[in-house]
This record gives sequence, C-alpha cells and structure tokens, in this order.
Amino acid sequence: MNAATDLAFASTLAAEQDPISRAVQVPPIRSAEASRRYCLLLLLLPFLAIPAFIRLGSSDFFQRHGASVWVQSNDAVFAMRDRDCDVLIFGDSTAMTGIDPDVVERNTGFKTCNIAVTNAVLAVTHNLTLNRYLANNGKPRVLLVQLSPDGFQPESDAWNETVYPEGLLELLRHGDPAESRRVLLRHPQQAIAFAGYAAGFTVYSGIKAVWFHLTNRRPEEDTIAIHNGFFTPPSPPSKSCEPGATFSNPRAGGTYPRAVVGEYEKGYADRSGIVLVNVAPIPSCDQNLAAFSSELNGVTSNSLLPLPVGLFNDPRHYTAVGSAVVSRLVAQELNAVAQRNPQIDDRNPTAVPRTVAALQRTGLER
Repeated sequence: MNAATDLAFASTLAAEQDPISRAVQVPPIRSAEASRRYCLLLLLLPFLAIPAFIRLGSSDFFQRHGASVWVQSNDAVFAMRDRDCDVLIFGDSTAMTGIDPDVVERNTGFKTCNIAVTNAVLAVTHNLTLNRYLANNGKPRVLLVQLSPDGFQPESDAWNETVYPEGLLELLRHGDPAESRRVLLRHPQQAIAFAGYAAGFTVYSGIKAVWFHLTNRRPEEDTIAIHNGFFTPPSPPSKSCEPGATFSNPRAGGTYPRAVVGEYEKGYADRSGIVLVNVAPIPSCDQNLAAFSSELNGVTSNSLLPLPVGLFNDPRHYTAVGSAVVSRLVAQELNAVAQRNPQIDDRNPTAVPRTVAALQRTGLER
C-alpha cells in the first residue's frame, strides 16, 4: 500500500474503533432534525385540525351526534318541499318556543307551519331559512314574523364579538360556499371557536351516549319533541326576572325597528298575501318593558304585551302554558286580520272558531 491508502485505511479503522466519537457526533445532528420536525408538526397541527373540525361541524354526522335540538330544528327546514301552509311562522326562538302551529290551526282553521330559527342563526344568515323555504314551497296567505324586543335593536345584526356556532353551521351547510369562506376568513376568532364547538360537542355526545347506555337513563334532550318546528324547553317556570339577561339600552335603536319591519313588509309582500311583524310578549317584571313598549308602539303589527314571569322558563322562552297563551293570542290576531282581508279568507264561516276569551294588556309595573 502507498502512503495515501494507508492513511485512509487508518482513519476508517480509527472511526470504527471509537464508539465514543460516533455517539458524540452523529446523534446531535439527528436530534436537531427531529426537534425541528416536531416543532413544525406542532405548528401545523392547529392549521390542519381547524379545517377538519369545521368540516365535521357542517357534516350530517354532527347533525346526528353533536347538534342540539335547536340546531336540528333549524336544519330540518331546508329539507321541506312542496308544503302548502296558509300561515307561515318565522322569527327567532321566541316563535320557536312560543307559537304552537297546532294551537293556531285549531283556533283559526288555517294550516300553520313554524320555521322559526334561533337569534344566532338570524345574526349570521339573516333570512336564509325563510328565503329557501319560500323558494321550495307554496306561497302562504299570511307570513307572521315574531321577534323578541331585543331583535329590533341594531346589536341583533352585529355578531363580530360573539360566537354564533348555530348560525355558522347553517351558513356552511346551506349558504353560498364562497360567502362561507369569506365569513370564516373575515372572522377567524369565530371560525376557530366553531371548530372547537364541533369537536367538543361531538366528544361530549359520545361520552354522554356511553354514560346513558351504561346507566339505562335517558338524556333530557330525548324528552323534547319537535313538532312542525315548535318545541318547549324542559326548564321549570321562572320565579323572577334576571336583570343581567335583559337588554341594557333599548333606546339605542332609533329608526332601526322601523327598518326591520319595513324589510319584511316590503321585501316579502310579493311572496305572501299579508305580512305581519310581531314583537314577542316578555315578562311583566322586565326592567326594559316600558322603554321597549315606547320604542315599538305603532311600529310592529301588535303591541308589546307583558305576561306573568311564571309563563317563561327564561327571559325570552316560554313554558308549555306560556306558549299556549301566546299561540291563542296569535290565532286571535290572525282571525281579525282575515276578517279585514276577505281575499285571504275562504274558510267556511260556520267553521271559524269563535274567540271566547281574550287576554287584555295590563298597565306596566313600576
């Protein structure tokens, strides 16, 4: 061997015989590379998980295994086809829990359907549910929209600082895909919160299913029956008002309430025989009752009516007894409207239910 060959051979032999050198030199390089990959994976995981969970929240799987009874009721409207309803009820959750279409139908003779949604859906998708229903079903004789007094405030249209997963879910499932992407990109905080909502409720639903299977119990949600868009939350009657849950500045609306009413009356005049925009009754102990009444007087189709707090199970939702009262008031209103507008009334006069009693408005409590 020449000198160069001997030197290379000696270097190779020394490296093979020096395990300490190999242990010191090689692993740090591999460890640094693994650390970089691990950190990169940690950074990428949220970006991969968020779209995946958003996709989960808009899926049929989530509707069956994570969505609440409110969400399921909202979503069911989009499957309706060729329904022929004389009276169509729309609005927020005060209509979902307050206007029983069966009670209205029995007291008017008009076939009645309820497609009301939650205020969270209204804030995000506005009238998407109503527009889709009218596009796929018959023209109603009367469109009755009922909103909480809070729904006539400008804040009801602003959701930037609030997470409304129910509305985002409807937008993703039934709205324009391009608009859905724009909304998610413009509101990243709400998009991330929606991903958490979808993941959390899916896991919660799975745990709950296992627990109730092992204990042979039924979850409270299973006791709620949704019929024709209407249901009553199973909460007990309220005993007092909750000041913290009421609107803090009802006079901030200005001309906004008239704009809301005008939007429905003018925007849907050609898609319904008559359009009524009602304000939902609220507890007589509500601290904003007087201010709301003053602001909405002469604006809505009805007047703001105070009812005993025991007819509510929270500040804006009704007990079964409360919904029966509200439904009969709506039926009374519809009968009066039909008498003034013969073009929408082809009922047999002898079959029209008579009003045997009416709940009159009482003076405001001080």
